[in-house]
Amino acid sequence: MTLPLFLSEHCLVFTAALTVMLMLTVFEGVSLLFGGGNFFSVLGEAGETDALSDISAEGDVDGDAGAGGVLLAWLHVGRVPVLMLLIIFLSAFGISGLVIQALVRNFFHAFLPAWAAGSAAFFIAIPMVRWCGFALIRILPGDESQAVSLDSLIGRAGVVVTGTARIGAAAQARVRDGYGRFHYVLVEPDDENTCFEASTEVLIVKRTGGLRFQAIKNPHAGLMDS
Repeated sequence: MTLPLFLSEHCLVFTAALTVMLMLTVFEGVSLLFGGGNFFSVLGEAGETDALSDISAEGDVDGDAGAGGVLLAWLHVGRVPVLMLLIIFLSAFGISGLVIQALVRNFFHAFLPAWAAGSAAFFIAIPMVRWCGFALIRILPGDESQAVSLDSLIGRAGVVVTGTARIGAAAQARVRDGYGRFHYVLVEPDDENTCFEASTEVLIVKRTGGLRFQAIKNPHAGLMDS
């Protein structure tokens, strides 16, 4: 008896991607249900990159962003929560990889090498992230694609949702503007002896460029901006 497709050694990378996607979805759902932070806190600072700070709220890229900044803007990073984009990528990668291997096995009675199928699935998943991200921009209420000056976020309260913020290592935070729209920005403390872990409430005090801000711990924790 042959193993099920998803248990084949040639498909394990795709099965793993779908498993991680399901875990992220479940943990994020539980976190939101109980009013906690974001499951990205366990991912360390993998999502922290200086290129994000060069992407404007409208998806434009500053001149010094480089190719990485252009790619991130193309994928709508900074306009759509990173966790959503990661879930989309893992879903598209896992499903397309399994479909590719199933079709190859059906027609040729053998599997593609894992690296070949993975490469093909990757190049299918990347455009899917862009297309689905664009759809989310149009669906999600109060996203930062609506015109608003990022400088208006200064003095607003927010909450760290990804990683741990330190001097020189920003973390993603969710901030609500005066119109009730949410923005996902990068924050770091203004004091080298301070760090902000996930779920920490912060107060934006200064914009340092692009989507990057300095913040202090919210002195009125629990009283978020409405």
